[in-house]
Amino acid sequence: MRKNLQSRSDVQKVGEDAAAARLVAEGWTVLHRNWSLRLGELDIVARRDGCLVFVEVKARRAPVYVDPALGVDWRKQRQLRRVAEAYLALEKPVFTECRFDVVGVVVGPNGVEVTRIEAAF
Repeated sequence: MRKNLQSRSDVQKVGEDAAAARLVAEGWTVLHRNWSLRLGELDIVARRDGCLVFVEVKARRAPVYVDPALGVDWRKQRQLRRVAEAYLALEKPVFTECRFDVVGVVVGPNGVEVTRIEAAF
């Protein structure tokens, strides 16, 4: 882990790396990271068996009093759905199930804490 996390993008990068590592440890294959187009961005797209998952990562510096994953409001959910629809139309992946997960990451001086909400919305 980087010692000097000066910017939000540094914290977000550490968070995305931690989220991707957890998914891989759980048997997921990360297909894309930071897949984007004008509509927005998908932080992580992964698959396991026939399940395709779009993962939104919310990372914050410690101390945090509320799980960062709870920061995905209805506006962000709507945007993620639209970007995911574009992803499906452009990439044409084969899948039997599709869902949205949210990963909250707290980056602190003693390490990284990762929580995941499966099928968050």
